[in-house]
Amino acid sequence: MRVPTAFSLFLACVAASAQELPPLEAYGQLPLYDMYELSPSGKLATARLTYDDSDLIYVFDVDGQKPLMAVNAEKINPRGLNFVEEDKVVLVAGQTVRNSRVRGRSFYYGHAYALDVKSKDVRALMRRARDLYSFQGGLGRIIGRDPESQTLYMPAYVDSGMPSLGIYAVSLDKSREILDIKGNPRTVDWFLGGDGAPIVREDFDDKKNVHQIWRVDKKGKNEKLLYEEATPMPSYGTVGISSDRESLVLLTNSAYSGARSYYLLNLEHGAITGPILVSEGLDVERVITDINRVVYGVEYSGFTPSYAFFDKSLNDRVAVIQERLRGVASRLVSWNEDFSRLLIEIEGGWSSGAYLMFEDGVPQPTVLGHAREKITKEFVAPIEITQYEASDGREIPALVTARSDIREAGNAPLIVHPHGGPEAHDRYGFDFIAQYFASRGYVVLQPQYRGSDGFGYDHLVAGEGEYGGKMLSDIDDGVRHLIDLGLVDPDRVCSVGASYGGYAALAAGAFSPDLYRCIVSIAGVSDIPKKMARMKTRSGRDDWGIDYWESMYGAEVSDKAFLKSISPAFHAESFQAPVLLIHGENDTRVHIDQSTRMNKALRRAKKDVEFVKLKGEDHWLTKEETRIQALEATAAFIEQHL
Repeated sequence: MRVPTAFSLFLACVAASAQELPPLEAYGQLPLYDMYELSPSGKLATARLTYDDSDLIYVFDVDGQKPLMAVNAEKINPRGLNFVEEDKVVLVAGQTVRNSRVRGRSFYYGHAYALDVKSKDVRALMRRARDLYSFQGGLGRIIGRDPESQTLYMPAYVDSGMPSLGIYAVSLDKSREILDIKGNPRTVDWFLGGDGAPIVREDFDDKKNVHQIWRVDKKGKNEKLLYEEATPMPSYGTVGISSDRESLVLLTNSAYSGARSYYLLNLEHGAITGPILVSEGLDVERVITDINRVVYGVEYSGFTPSYAFFDKSLNDRVAVIQERLRGVASRLVSWNEDFSRLLIEIEGGWSSGAYLMFEDGVPQPTVLGHAREKITKEFVAPIEITQYEASDGREIPALVTARSDIREAGNAPLIVHPHGGPEAHDRYGFDFIAQYFASRGYVVLQPQYRGSDGFGYDHLVAGEGEYGGKMLSDIDDGVRHLIDLGLVDPDRVCSVGASYGGYAALAAGAFSPDLYRCIVSIAGVSDIPKKMARMKTRSGRDDWGIDYWESMYGAEVSDKAFLKSISPAFHAESFQAPVLLIHGENDTRVHIDQSTRMNKALRRAKKDVEFVKLKGEDHWLTKEETRIQALEATAAFIEQHL
């Protein structure tokens, strides 16, 4: 197959002048390009390319705009790409498999591959590693690199009775994988020094509910306890190391700063200082690091990302770039070693998605790819950033997507599209469900109900205990707000959500039946007691994830009466609206039995329900064929009932 250049595809997209709306398939297709990464010099780039019914991992010359190699990725479900050397890429992939030896039977099994750009060879990593625990999903994560010996350091679970997280030294030139450091059954992470030797080990004991961070010697053995907290779940997330390697970087939701913030744990005496790089209560979404996890700056969350770097010149450059790209959300997705080349993804506003490379000292960016060639800027529906007042007075941020003519006419049909998580948030970008329905004349509301992250500490913690309470009423309040404005028709409202959004959609049908005319749940939870029983089977009753969900529900998992009271499957008789259930058969995050349970309950109650099972699909609709199938089913269902 002839691999198209990114630039030629972009020009073809810009030159298109279709008079008709793009077809449904154009919205449901996977982005043409994603997972973009620059090489250490910035002269090469790699990306996933979904084109002409092919799924490829594509490496090309940035300046010459010519392909160097392409690898078929149709059967490996790519999840990430890393340029680890100028001519070597590590591809992280995986698949859902079933095994009777694993609690819960089905699990996500990780793979990692090394791609050699010069020789065009592809080699599976960690296949010959000794003592490797068989059933794990995180293979391919890199925590350090020794460029002189072409050695990568990868954490992986070791089969030593109880699985323990160790460090494997993976040689790219000698095809060797050696267990370098052993952890213990409580180890959850490692951090390395400049020589590749471990300097920090992080432990969490689920049974005793103790979180510890240790300074360790070069063999990974205890040297000094730096941090210890008795807690049912970690208060701090360890995310990187300072450039002088004297401090560990921690993120935590902080009442003091009013946001998820950046702190430093000193590796000599254990003192925690901060917050630093605080920006008006904005949450830190992620830290900007290199392959050795050295932190250079942060990305702030919210509808559109913003940045702060320790290097003032870099800080100023990114600010100038974002100012030039006003009107779209611009996100820094990759950079070369000296940050002279920055790869920016743009979405929303006037773009359905594109990748631009900005080079220091060069006035114009280089276009490296366009995400959706059939959806040109005139077909991108405007997105309004707004907010409304919940019934108790809390301000709820929201996105409203609609064509301009639909806004002016008013009284339009409404799609309520709550996000998953629930500790997540929507972004000002190209949401394929929101954009498809907006293109067809619907208004789409994406409410950031309390408990959503990205909007500060207070908004996040306000969701604790409100999984089946005020999170749901926040969504209903958004519907009433748009009705009061005259923007939407109160008799034509449908809830369409995935994951927690799928639960929220089902809860809308069960607990607010007079407000909604149809319900679409994609991979939604319907039976919380059953979900928690499965989680205990898979992870053990001491897993801190159970404590997390108890804090969200506002009840212990043993309180089945309460959990049933907020579970839609136990309220099937209350449904008035028809329901469409969509679920991937290989979903390991929310098992398909949640939709099966809801389907049976609704049928038993003689309610109108359809159930679409997506063969081979996971929780995130990552397969193009089934993603289009899900959108087709949703569109047909809504057109019939709204």
